[in-house]
Amino acid sequence: MSTTTLHDYLLEQKRSFLADNGKSWTIVMGNEAGDLDSLASSIGFAWLLSHIPTSDTKAIALIRTPRKDFVLRAENIYALQLAGITEDFQALLCPEDLPAANLCTTFALVDHNSLQPTYALPGTRVTAVVDHHEDEGKYTDTASPRIVEPAGSCSSLVTRIIMSYPTLQIPLELAAFLLSAIVIDTHGLKKGGKAVDVDYEASAWLLPRANVPPSENLDKQTVVTPQGVHDNAWIQSLAYTLSSKKTAISHLSTRDLLRRDYKEYEFNLSSFISGNSSRSIKAGLATVPLPLSTFFSPSPSSAVVATEKWIKERGLSILGVLTAYKNKHDKSRRELMWVVDENVCGTQTSRGSLRLVLKQMWFCTPKG
Repeated sequence: MSTTTLHDYLLEQKRSFLADNGKSWTIVMGNEAGDLDSLASSIGFAWLLSHIPTSDTKAIALIRTPRKDFVLRAENIYALQLAGITEDFQALLCPEDLPAANLCTTFALVDHNSLQPTYALPGTRVTAVVDHHEDEGKYTDTASPRIVEPAGSCSSLVTRIIMSYPTLQIPLELAAFLLSAIVIDTHGLKKGGKAVDVDYEASAWLLPRANVPPSENLDKQTVVTPQGVHDNAWIQSLAYTLSSKKTAISHLSTRDLLRRDYKEYEFNLSSFISGNSSRSIKAGLATVPLPLSTFFSPSPSSAVVATEKWIKERGLSILGVLTAYKNKHDKSRRELMWVVDENVCGTQTSRGSLRLVLKQMWFCTPKG
């Protein structure tokens, strides 16, 4: 096995990519929300593409989150540090690092299966897709592999592909990074939860190959079965730590909460819906790990103003806020709030009406 660390490998890949202005490279990218699964699966799949025997593919992961915004996800920072990627994160390729004359035209998608318009320029090709979300049916003639199937974590699907090359030796830091993503997405591989067979099998394969921090005086078995991986002490410790990091968000502002886990979409509205001629609108979806009652505390009016500003900043016609949290009985709960520009429905009210709509929806927050 190579003695090169994952950090040094990523740094060298980045230097080479920038020196080539991306020419003849494949960019591997996760979805724009930038969660741990997107980070790990993109880095893992880029590593795989660059190491497949008999292949001369040059691949690099593009992290969709600007480097300055990494602080919004403490769980990502913890997993990156576990993988030996230092705090300045200069080894990672972020959007602000892309050269002005970026010559890369080949993309591989993980943790989503539709290339955003920002990157879908004339001449671009999607040559691989690995995802666990709803299949949008694209790139069937260009993507190989094209894997879109249910899984608790996309990183499990990437790991399964790595497992299919028995001569490859995965870096121990990368094994830990992929395992971290699987653990957080499946709530510690909880039985009866989101985890399916591929998650258990991938985790059982990764665990003996992952680095355990010297400070962790825990029993990590050398042989782990898919059936027993959930009960491993190190897995449970990792799940607890990642979950604690993910929910430690009391210091974040309303704007930070909205952009922490955020995706944007564009839709074409028919004249029947909009009341005018057909037009395109932009919709945003923010996932927040808090109940709406907490999201609007302690000052509902301040949260409303911050939400309005975010809508204006992003040029949105619709904003959805999806909450995901556990109640006092440790039961998972979700709430969904929609803030809609009434002009979308063809009325003549001003964008200022968003404040009233948002207030009305807040007072209707379900309990529990």
